[in-house]
Amino acid sequence: MSKELLGVSALGLMVLGEFFAIYSEVVTARLAQTGSGSWEAFMLPVVLMTFAGFCLLGAYWLGYVVVGDIWIVTVISVTSLLLLEPIVVWYLFHEAPGRGALIGFCLGALGMLSTVVL
Repeated sequence: MSKELLGVSALGLMVLGEFFAIYSEVVTARLAQTGSGSWEAFMLPVVLMTFAGFCLLGAYWLGYVVVGDIWIVTVISVTSLLLLEPIVVWYLFHEAPGRGALIGFCLGALGMLSTVVL
C-alpha cells in the first residue's frame, strides 16, 4: 500500500476517532445536564468512545508508519481536536463560549500554529 494512501487513512481515522471521542464526552455532559442517570442512556457514549479509541489507535499506528515522527502525529491529533470540539459542542449545546474560554481557545490555536510553523 502506498504511503499516500496510508497517510490519508491515518488522517481519516484520526478525524473520525476525535469526532466520536468528543461526541461521546459531550453527550455524557448532556446526560448530566438533563439529569439522566440511567445505565441505558450511558451505554451509547461508552460504545462510541470505544469505537473512537480503536480509530485513534489505528490512526497513531498508521501515522507513525507513514511519517516516522510521533510529534507530527500528535500535532495532527491535537489540531483535529482543536478544530472539531467547538463544532460538536455548539451543535449539541447551542452555547457560545464565554470570554475566558474564547481567549483560551484562541491562545491554544496560536500555540498549535506556532508548533506547526516553527
